[in-house]
Amino acid sequence: MKFGISLIVRGDDANPDTLQKMAESAERDNWDCLWASDHLIMPAMKTSRYPGREDGQLPGPWKNTYYQPFSVLNFLASITSTVRLGMSVLILPMRNPLEVAAQVAEMDRLSSGRVNFGVGVGWYREEFEALGFDFTNRGRRTDDGLEIIRRLWTEQHVSVDGPFYRFTDARMGPKPQQTRLPIYIGGNTPQALCRLARYGDVWHPFKISPKQLSDSRVTLDVELKKQGRSVIDFPIAVKIPLVFPDGASTRSKKGSQEVIDSLRCYQDAGATEFCFDILTETCGVALDTMRRFVEEVRPHILS
Repeated sequence: MKFGISLIVRGDDANPDTLQKMAESAERDNWDCLWASDHLIMPAMKTSRYPGREDGQLPGPWKNTYYQPFSVLNFLASITSTVRLGMSVLILPMRNPLEVAAQVAEMDRLSSGRVNFGVGVGWYREEFEALGFDFTNRGRRTDDGLEIIRRLWTEQHVSVDGPFYRFTDARMGPKPQQTRLPIYIGGNTPQALCRLARYGDVWHPFKISPKQLSDSRVTLDVELKKQGRSVIDFPIAVKIPLVFPDGASTRSKKGSQEVIDSLRCYQDAGATEFCFDILTETCGVALDTMRRFVEEVRPHILS
């Protein structure tokens, strides 16, 4: 079982000092991964709804400060040595995949092979429109982009004649340091599971329940078999909030046991890794949550 924490890259406490303190805590206490989320610009929402909140709105402080994953993770690569660095998730269809292939490969080299590449299709129509990208074909462009990225990482000479990009006999370097840099595919739709089976190494669903996780594994197994891939022990990295009901700075067996019981339900449903969100995104809450998890929860979940 692996455990990672979402970095505070947005809002009032998003700054180099917070990032460094979270990274130091992660390395000291042997967390597996630090994850950075992704938004480029936040126009007024007309039809979109943020899936992370019941009111469908983005928190106001996020609109003032939102650090980008490439900047954050390259910064942390220079001050860490063991913890992995992940994107949860990079919205691939609002970027050029050739640029992404180069940026991720370079980050992997600069971090000595510690990158987890998380990919999603996005939900924020107005953000796509502001950037000049078609929102309606984002799934197809994600698939096309993943195909191109994989080829650029593994082949010396690449020619592409696809629906969105065309080039001949192209070369890109450096290649990633990892023999197979892990691609985490976000989403829980049938299309996402098909994409995962074709291009992904780890399933990375967001705010999914244990029952939904268990039910969706049936569809995932079907899609993996279509691609001739093994369904046994396929990695699943669930992204959920890590909230102690009695507060992160409190020390009580009851509050910790509730978290333990919840995580065990996910483990029984097939989860092999967790990416934890901090709901009150302040440096103090993040550090207290990380510390309490390591001391009171992780020893009871490790297998």
